[in-house]
Amino acid sequence: MRTIENILYHELIGLKIKLCECSQSSIINLSGQIIFETKNMLIIRTLTDIKKIPKKIILKAILYLPSTACFIRGNQLIGRPEDRILKIKR
Repeated sequence: MRTIENILYHELIGLKIKLCECSQSSIINLSGQIIFETKNMLIIRTLTDIKKIPKKIILKAILYLPSTACFIRGNQLIGRPEDRILKIKR
């Protein structure tokens, strides 16, 4: 089960996200569902289209879990999802 404490150990695909602070002002307050994740990008389905967002420009985002929400920075997400666990344990 995904919780605030272990969110970085799980897949992000399927979670809802809202970008609160970004270094690119045109995507601030963008919200949608994460449909794919690569090493350096999040692909998000919004109400109107699909956006590719680089992880490194995300300064603060809200991830909506089934029972709660948590804040996360994009630099915590950089790297392949399967390698993120190894990076955390070091």
